[in-house]
Formats: sequence, structure tokens, C-alpha cells
Amino acid sequence: MTGTTPPDPRQRREAPADVERLYDASADRAGYVRRIFGEIAGRYDLMNTIMTGGRHHAWRTATARELVRPGDRVVDVGCGTGDLSLTCARAGAGTVLGVDFAAPMLPIARNKAARRGSSGVGFVQGDGLRLPLEDGSADAWCAAFVMRNVPDVDGLLAEAHRVLRPGGRLAVLDIPRIEGGLLAPFKRFHLARVVPLLGRLFGGHSDAYSYLPVSAEHFMSVEELSARLVTSGFEVERVRTFGVGTVALHVAVRAG
Repeated sequence: MTGTTPPDPRQRREAPADVERLYDASADRAGYVRRIFGEIAGRYDLMNTIMTGGRHHAWRTATARELVRPGDRVVDVGCGTGDLSLTCARAGAGTVLGVDFAAPMLPIARNKAARRGSSGVGFVQGDGLRLPLEDGSADAWCAAFVMRNVPDVDGLLAEAHRVLRPGGRLAVLDIPRIEGGLLAPFKRFHLARVVPLLGRLFGGHSDAYSYLPVSAEHFMSVEELSARLVTSGFEVERVRTFGVGTVALHVAVRAG
């Protein structure tokens, strides 16, 4: 309408109101995430490939190479259909435990492991805030495209710190909040417009892919996540970005 101010895409006005309400203090965002990821499990791999042009495999490979040392005991939180867990195994991990609270993801992960003959890799249903592991029992902890979906990030990092041995390594691969820069409008357009459209066309679940750009806008920036890791007892070793800055990898070591 004449005389109105165009909406600012940085203010997250494109998302359905019910998705935005997930960030109200009283909302059950964890329950919502569990439900939608269970519902899209069958098309999760296809959508990852379509949305990233197949690059998500390279990003997971880079994560595993930065994280894993030969013989490591690795825990993959929010393992989904198992791609990062299996990549860690190929990178030389001794054992890998994939944990996810969306049960429909796990049979897909187990079938992949069986087809590829991956030994030492197991998958269980569980919560990243309460891992079925003893203190200091893991050499490496990782999470790919998970942390921005967790309402209690501090609790997630505290649990990672608990299960990692001193000097153990942590890797977080995720979609950071988009900051300024020449490409920022294009990145926002891709997340806010293109991704939900692809979700409707190929994913069969428009809500899940409308939630994705909202979760990214509510997440931390690259710099903020680095700072949060430090306050949670980790020393950040390396930060890498992929996909013209739409995806970031943080690699850190448990201090103390």
C-alpha cells in the first residue's frame, strides 16, 4: 500500500505465526522438533541433497576430518539418518554412538550402517541433554544441524563437557544467524523463500521447511557461538564456513 514501509527481512516476518510462537517462553519447541523430524525422516536425505546441491556430504566429511583421531570413541548427537556417524567411522573412529530423539530416523541410519558394513557404529534413541554415557567416556562429540533446534543450548554443551574426557574434541556444524554483508539479502532470500518452496515441492512437509529459516534467524552468529563455547568450558581451535557463509563449523577442545 502507498505510504507504508517495506518489511525488513531481518525481522523474521516471513514465517508463519505458529512457527514464530515456538520461541515463546511457554512453547514446547523440543516436542515440535521431535515431531517434524520424525515426519520427514523418509525424505530427510533427499531434501538435504536438494537444498545444498549435495554439498552437505562434503561438509560432514570436513567435520569428521577436523574432529576424529584414530581409535576415538565418538558420540554424534542428533545423528538423524546417520551420515555424520558413518563419516566419523570412515575417518578412523574406533566406535561411534549416534543418538537421536526422533525415533523414525534411526532405522534409516541402521540400514545405512548395515549396507556399508560399518562396524563399531550404533544408534540409539535418546536426548542430547541426558546422554547414556559415563563422565569422561568419549574422545569426541559432534552435532550437525542440531544445536539451533535445542532450546537449552547451555544444557547441551554442559552434557557434552560432562561426557568428554579432558582434552576431548567437539565439533558443531550448523546454520548460523546471518549477519550483515553484501550477500546477506541473498542468503536470507534463499532460507526464507527457496527452502520452504523446496520443502513443499519435494519434502512433503511445508511446516518443517518453514521452521528452518526461523530457527537460523533465532540462532547465534558465528562469533556468538564461539563465545558460548568458551563460557561452557571449551577452547575454540578452528572455525570454518561453507556455502558462502550459510553453514559454519566450530571445532573446540574441552578445557581442564
